Amino acid sequence: MIGNLQIADDIPLPIILLDPNALTLDWINQSGQSWLGSSVKTLQGKSIEDIFSHSEELSEAFEKTQAQQVSVRVHDLVVRPRGRDEVKCELVTFHHDSRVGLCFRHVGRQTQKIDVFGDGASALGRLLAHEIKNPLAGIQGAAQLLRDDIQSEEAGDLLSLIESEIARIRRLADRMERLGDVTVSEFAELNIHEILRHGRKVLQSGLPDHISFTEHYDPSLPNTLGDEDSLTQAVMNLIKNAAEAFPEDHVNPEIRLETSYRATGTSQPIEIRIIDNGSGIPDHVRDRIFQPFITHKPGGQGLGLALVSKVIAAHNGLIEVRSRPGQTIFSILLPSAERNAS
Repeated sequence: MIGNLQIADDIPLPIILLDPNALTLDWINQSGQSWLGSSVKTLQGKSIEDIFSHSEELSEAFEKTQAQQVSVRVHDLVVRPRGRDEVKCELVTFHHDSRVGLCFRHVGRQTQKIDVFGDGASALGRLLAHEIKNPLAGIQGAAQLLRDDIQSEEAGDLLSLIESEIARIRRLADRMERLGDVTVSEFAELNIHEILRHGRKVLQSGLPDHISFTEHYDPSLPNTLGDEDSLTQAVMNLIKNAAEAFPEDHVNPEIRLETSYRATGTSQPIEIRIIDNGSGIPDHVRDRIFQPFITHKPGGQGLGLALVSKVIAAHNGLIEVRSRPGQTIFSILLPSAERNAS
């Protein structure tokens, strides 16, 4: 089930969580209750056939998500809630903690796509920040106790890395409490190579030893303007995404981190590339990979890349992806601090 149901409760889209064994409604958010005209107490325990008139497409999407633990999107789905009018909508099914979720978009006469990370951003940010800060206090306390016992310089360096990451995540959580309110006035000049090196250092210690990293950076690149913590998190999300692209039996898995100057007249000349030689992104997912709830990974939630896209957009940047079996390239394009200053 979604870790904190209050988070999904504040999203301005109807969301239903189903028990895949009993095939009954387990939970529904406020938007869903308003759409169906019934309370969660009334709907809980009812089968999907009790809630909607039979829909072959809805049933097929549910069964695929249940069997393969992947998200499925159905365009122009016509559904009829029991006792209500027929509506055309877009359905996204997703797997979460043994449940199957249904998220409906463009419900009724709605003509504009709702931005999950816009309309519900403030409430979502506050709730996520609360959930993150609670365990951080315990981790920080444990780190302080460990510092009294360490003896080697290497252990001290690792503990310093843990403490710096705790501080960074705490700052990030503070910003999440006002998600969507980041402004250029809060940005500072950043060396993107320092962000890439830090992200690799933090993640590499937790990845399998057989995954190799190579780095090719252009030392002549200018600085960019940005928020260090959120850009670091975006880069780390992409590196982690690359590491998860390798099947267990993959031979010589490699992640390459590269930078260059894209001299094409673009307003975002700083290019960052995160490249892996994994399985690639399926064609049916690639064009929608930055949309919420879109994923091809078993057990994935489809939120990580959507958040990365939001962070890059907040920095007046662009993110692109090219993928085929054996190579996936995520490219981030950012403006230079010099261009922003002018």
